Amino acid sequence: MEKQIIYWKNAIELIKSGEEVQDFEIDFNNEQIPVKDVTLFNKNKINVPDNLVFYNDEDIDCSDIPEISLEDIDSGKIQWINIEEFPIDNEIRSWILSQNIKLNELIPYLLKNFYQSIKLIQKKAAL
Repeated sequence: MEKQIIYWKNAIELIKSGEEVQDFEIDFNNEQIPVKDVTLFNKNKINVPDNLVFYNDEDIDCSDIPEISLEDIDSGKIQWINIEEFPIDNEIRSWILSQNIKLNELIPYLLKNFYQSIKLIQKKAAL
């Protein structure tokens, strides 16, 4: 039996009224879905394609998030590393995420060891 197709805005209304929507196929109509509605879908185990999620910074309540100070960044307590900045193939990216590898801790360690290795090679190589 095929699932009945329901427009995403109608699904939101059903969810808000307490109805179950798991038995429906949600038609997102390739539209941008506000993050507050995506949250409702997520709570009801309905996945919204990432490319359709719309974030409006003005609609996001950040009042419970503590302010980040320059001291936090200077001390290394907070470091910004975006995995998207590195050209990594999908298999390695998935492995990094599945292993919960913290690139902000790993990269300085790797760079230090790489630097020391290069220095060691240069000392032992006859130039």
